[in-house]
Amino acid sequence: MTTVGAALPLRSRGPLARRAALPGRAGLLAAVRLLVWTALWGTALRNIGASIGVWAAGSLGPGLTILIGVVIPAWLFVVFPSWLAFRIAAPRGMRRLAIAACWMSPLVRMSDLASISAFLDVAIDSRLRRSPAWGDLPVDAWTALAAAVQADRRRSLAPAARIADALAHLPAGARFPSLARLHGVETLVQSAVSRRDWAAAARYARVGQGRLIRLLALVAAGVGGDAVPARALWTRWLLAPMRGTTLPLVRALARRRGGAASVARLPGPAAPSVHTRHVALLDASARNEEVAVADVLALAAAWQGEIDNAALARLQARALELGVRDGAARALGLREQVQRELALLLARAEGEVPWTQARAPGETFVSRAREQQLAGVKAALAALDADHAGPAPQPLEAWQRWLALRSAWERAEQAAARPALAALWRASVRDGLWSYCCALSHQHGARAGWAVFVMFDWLADRAEYVGDLVAVLANRENARIARASLR
Repeated sequence: MTTVGAALPLRSRGPLARRAALPGRAGLLAAVRLLVWTALWGTALRNIGASIGVWAAGSLGPGLTILIGVVIPAWLFVVFPSWLAFRIAAPRGMRRLAIAACWMSPLVRMSDLASISAFLDVAIDSRLRRSPAWGDLPVDAWTALAAAVQADRRRSLAPAARIADALAHLPAGARFPSLARLHGVETLVQSAVSRRDWAAAARYARVGQGRLIRLLALVAAGVGGDAVPARALWTRWLLAPMRGTTLPLVRALARRRGGAASVARLPGPAAPSVHTRHVALLDASARNEEVAVADVLALAAAWQGEIDNAALARLQARALELGVRDGAARALGLREQVQRELALLLARAEGEVPWTQARAPGETFVSRAREQQLAGVKAALAALDADHAGPAPQPLEAWQRWLALRSAWERAEQAAARPALAALWRASVRDGLWSYCCALSHQHGARAGWAVFVMFDWLADRAEYVGDLVAVLANRENARIARASLR
């Protein structure tokens, strides 16, 4: 494991990246943009000042003069273009106007325009098709959000959740523009809300910021059963944009909470059976909702009295009474199926398995869950083989393949499998993923710089987890080189 300072040339090959890399063209575009900004700023200031001056005839005070002559033009110059793009043009399908407004916004970098254009293609296009030009785009927060929105609308919830989780845990130095956190994540949250998937909406909302996202996160929490004060709910609705669209959601939640309060004194239903809890967790896992490790362990504890030797003996006796053949094998098969499904739930659950539970004798479903997680790491690593035959994946697709490995590895970490992970790290993960990152950098250059930086930083963290000091130092340096290329 060595650093790859000479192995990271970061030369781009796609046409979009080539155009951005030409200093003459980039400088000309920046100069034109600055010239347009200056002309519009000066014209707006002159017209506003002349009109207000004639109308007021010198009767305005200092405060109003500053507000009209400075604050309002500054808002028009800084905020209005992005507001026009994402609040007016994009929701109405006016893609060209949205791109032009982003070009005029001082909050948008020139290098982000191609990625924003791809995001708008996905946000506006209801046919969910991906443009062939996507292969020429860089990997950044905008294109990642575009892929997440597309996956969510196609009901591919696992890839969308992996992207959202990765964006929520970006290393310091990985750009996540404020407009992407606001408008990009808004689109992703609204996609989940449109199909009433409140668990996904709450997960996506953790990534973003803004008044509408905070409102939808509060609604999702209320629908999920959390206590939501009516005053806070209506206050956030008043402060958020799109009040006409969100009013039915807020009103329905307020009515539901009112109805719940009116029947709070009635006796609650009986505690659900272990079979009901089991089916509910399987259903939640199938819909890619978050399942807590504590819930799976509690379910396993509830199953103990139902599938232990005494319970199986009673089941066999009942089978004999009913004339069922091979009752013993059927009873053992039932226990095997329950343990297999518990292992599947635990392998996909969120949270750390307690050390005492992971080391408890007889907990076969815990060891099975660990084996499934390690198998998932190996399967995800096989998809990253840098020497496989066929064309190399595009930067965004390559980053998403790494996300599958990241998710599988971090789930395995939760099962207290450090020795097994350390052995797997030294056997294949360290060199395989390092080679993959280097190949991605060589093939796609600056277009993959953001993704390569994130991946090398994650590699360094995982090396520290397993105690590989050489890999920690090497990948910290690799991450520093990749980060420097992003400036």
